[in-house]
Amino acid sequence: MVKHVLKVVSILLCVVMLLFATLTGCSSTSNDSEAPVSSSSGNTVEDTSTQVGGKITFVAGNDTTGAVKKNVEEFKKLYPNIEVDFQQLPGNSDDVKKGIMAPLAASDTDPDVFSTDIIWLSQFASAGWLLDVTQDLEAMKDKYVAGPLSTCYFNDKAYGFPDYTDVGLLYYRSDIIKEPPKTWDELVEMSKANIGKNGIEYGFIYQAFQGEPVVCNALEFIKQNGGNDFVNGKFVINSPNSVEALKFMRSLIDDDISPEGVLTHKPDDSRAIFEEGKALFMRNWTYAYAPSQADTSKVKGKVGVAPLPIGPKGEESSGTLGGWNIAINSHTDNKDAALLFAKFISDETAQKNRTIMASTFPTLKTVYDDNDVQQALPYLKSVMPATEQAKPRPQVPDYPAISSIMQIYLHKALMLEMPYEEALAQMTKELEAAYAKQ
Repeated sequence: MVKHVLKVVSILLCVVMLLFATLTGCSSTSNDSEAPVSSSSGNTVEDTSTQVGGKITFVAGNDTTGAVKKNVEEFKKLYPNIEVDFQQLPGNSDDVKKGIMAPLAASDTDPDVFSTDIIWLSQFASAGWLLDVTQDLEAMKDKYVAGPLSTCYFNDKAYGFPDYTDVGLLYYRSDIIKEPPKTWDELVEMSKANIGKNGIEYGFIYQAFQGEPVVCNALEFIKQNGGNDFVNGKFVINSPNSVEALKFMRSLIDDDISPEGVLTHKPDDSRAIFEEGKALFMRNWTYAYAPSQADTSKVKGKVGVAPLPIGPKGEESSGTLGGWNIAINSHTDNKDAALLFAKFISDETAQKNRTIMASTFPTLKTVYDDNDVQQALPYLKSVMPATEQAKPRPQVPDYPAISSIMQIYLHKALMLEMPYEEALAQMTKELEAAYAKQ
């Protein structure tokens, strides 16, 4: 009887030991699969593709270059368990904003991730629509160019990842001008020396349409002359430096350096004139280079790009900062997948694809040094300082309300409908009142 019992106990012990060994082996295999792996950008990241799944919706403007679509497809290959519904919104920037704001205001879970103009971020964040990603961005903020990085913050918290940046630049005819002007005086001197020669009708063209164009352009002139707009919660735009800057903008028209049409011009209007070979210099955004090199352009192979020149009281070039960030809906029901996607779209592989395919400026420092990128955009490295020195427009909860006031008075001053000093004084008064309500 005893022998029988011992035999049964021995068998049971063997079974238990076998089960323990099996479970231990499975646990070891599982731990191995979760070990860190190297990403395509050379950074060590945790392989979460087997842990995170589900579906997310990504919304952005119309992708005419195919760069965004390519990046979405590459993300799907890296994270096959995550389904990405990429939705493109038609129309201009305002149309895209309306398409994104509607579901956010309704507290919908879609879109999970979306592309946001840098001037929308503070408005969206103050409304509680954006996920706080401070911890994630702080961990990798040293990789980004300072200017674009700053646009992801509102009230000292981060609500997005830098995607690509934009900045006002000086385009010039490199077949005529060997060294671009560094000051306003040099710009005027070179313009006067070349108007009427080689098909040049205008020395310099810029954009002062009563809308965002006049705000962006005027703030550039003001900051290039040592002025400023919004500092430590106060509007400081009413200054002698600003008055001098606006007077210079108008003098370009009065002295026949710029056509009077600039008062109604938007970026594409300037680009069309420049591509016809009629202008020596042009202020425009980064996007203008690619079409200037198209077969239809009369200045193909004859275009140089440089930082904007500075005024007599300025110390450094200061193009207006533009660009787009990647943000996450605060009501997303798939936070982990949304965060993975947002980080991927703003990381090195995706930024390199976009830079080469769409001629946009990257926000990651390393992309500027990439050989493939430098071959596609040979001027990029030389204008990186302009990107680093670019200044954002006032970062306030309701920027559109602030911009609408600036548009009116800056345009009135340039149209000579109000004295410069009076326009700036009244504008500042209304800006302070509008900001106090935000």
